[in-house]
Formats: sequence, structure tokens, C-alpha cells
Amino acid sequence: MTDELALARKGERILERRRDSLVFVLLDLLDRWTELRRETDEAFRDASELHVWGAEREGEIALRALSEARSTHTELIVSETKLVGLTVPFFLSTSARRSLDGRGYGVLGTSALDDELVGSYESVVEDVVRLAEMRAVLLRLLAEVRRLRLRVNYLSQRLIPELEVEKRHIRRYLDEREQEERFRQFRTKQRNERRQAERREAERQETERQEAEQREAERREAERQEAERQEAEQREAERREAERQETEQREAERREAERQEGERRVETQQTDDSGRD
Repeated sequence: MTDELALARKGERILERRRDSLVFVLLDLLDRWTELRRETDEAFRDASELHVWGAEREGEIALRALSEARSTHTELIVSETKLVGLTVPFFLSTSARRSLDGRGYGVLGTSALDDELVGSYESVVEDVVRLAEMRAVLLRLLAEVRRLRLRVNYLSQRLIPELEVEKRHIRRYLDEREQEERFRQFRTKQRNERRQAERREAERQETERQEAEQREAERREAERQEAERQEAEQREAERREAERQETEQREAERREAERQEGERRVETQQTDDSGRD
């Protein structure tokens, strides 16, 4: 839409410059056409006065016969040419002005007034052709100026305002979309941050649980080791107690054996003594 609006404004500026240039050319040609029209009117007025004098002098029938004596007639060639890039008509007249011997009448029976009258009419015909050409060019320029004016007015008063309104509407819509997108991104960011916080909390709790389990396992392992150590100490104490008891028993047996041996010796000694007695 921005590109279309820029193109429309550029087209408006180009068409305005084109219209202004054509207006300048139109005004210049209009001045020249006005001057040529004034000169043509004066030439026709002079030719009419000469015609009146000739009719009073030689008669209207003689002048009509003089005009019908010409064997060739004026031909008009219509073509086209370019004027400031615009195609305009181009008129070219042939056989409008002829020499004295090409006018179809002789020198005898005519006067200088007749030659002057014919020359003035030939000049009027040439001026009329030029005037018609300039008028056609002016009409073509005027139609082009009107067309450009309509296009410029359409661009400046309808198309460009509509594009600007559409651009503002699109801008508001895009701003709303952008605001919604920012709000959606903000909500998404908050949701992601909340999820990340929950995930970090879950990870922290899981880590604490694992650490607690690890500490519990270490505690159980320590308790197991302590129980094993105590059991080993208890076994060692029992072993030592058994060894002590065994030692005491052996010592008691040894003492009992020594006692018995002493008693046996005493008995033996008594027996020996009694036998000696």
C-alpha cells in the first residue's frame, strides 16, 4: 500500500508537470492563434474590399469567370506530428499560392486589381489552413489538458485520499496486530518463565530428594557398617570371652591336675611312709 501510494503521488507530480507544460504550450499557441486569427481577419477584410472594388469595376460575373479559370485547386494534406511528446495533426496545403502564369487566365483582359485580388484570396486560404491547423492542435492540447486535469483530480481527490485512508486502516490494523503479538509474546514469556521456574523447582526438589535418599542411604550404610562393627566387636568380645573362659578352664584343669598330682604325691608319700613304718 505504501508503494502504491508513493507511485500514485509520483504519478500525480508527473501528470501535474505534464499538464503545466501543456498549459504553457497551449497559452503560447493560443496567443499565436489569436494573432493569426487577427491577421486572417484583416487579410479577409482586405480581400473583401478588393472583391467589392473589383465587382464594382469589372462586375461579379467577370470575377466569377476569373475564379473558374483556374485549372488546379488547393489540396489539403493531413498528417500527424509530435509536439512535446503529444501527437497533433499537421496540415499542409498545396497549390494555394500560384504564380501569375499558373492561375489559368491570361494577361490580356485582366488588370492588376485582379492579380492583387487573387493573391489576397490565396493568402487568405493559406492563413485559413494555418489557422485550422493551429485550431486542431489547440483542440488536441485542450483535450489532453482536460484529460490530465481529470486524472490529476482523480489522483489528488479520490485515489490518493482513499489510499491514505486504507494505509491508515492497515497501519492501525498492523499496530493492533503488533500489540497483540507483543502481548502474546509477553504471555508466552511469562508462561515459559513460570514453566521454567516450575521445572527448576521440580529439579530442585528432585535434587533434594536424591540428596535426602543419598544421605539416607549413607546413613543406612553407616548404620549397617556400625552394626557390622558392633557385631564384629561383639563376636570378638565373645571370642575373647570364650578364650578367657577356655584359658580359665585350662587353668582350673591344670590346677585341678596339680592338686590331684599333689594329692597323689601326698598319698604316695604317705604310702611310702607307712611302708617304711
